[in-house]
Amino acid sequence: MAKKVVASLRDTSGVKYAKLIKSVKSEKTGSYSFKEEIVIEDHVNDILAGKTQQDIINEIRAKEKEAEAAKIAADKAAAEAPKEEAPAAEAPKKKGDKSSKPE
Repeated sequence: MAKKVVASLRDTSGVKYAKLIKSVKSEKTGSYSFKEEIVIEDHVNDILAGKTQQDIINEIRAKEKEAEAAKIAADKAAAEAPKEEAPAAEAPKKKGDKSSKPE
């Protein structure tokens, strides 16, 4: 059974998953039972620290919204910034042009 779980945790998208098995003590009987979860490998320590998966998802979404807002603000700042135009090069003077001859 463990081999099937380990093989199914592989994903082609690059996200690594881990099977987390925690022992939980029952309030009523005092006996221990095991709770199994499939979690993203990067967040195992957070879940063991007591955070729920939903808390972690909410944090990730908040970070994505902040990054998106920062990107939009940067785009607006770039659009509003005055564009500096290159100075126009002087047109070459023609030989027959009277304004170029000294008087």
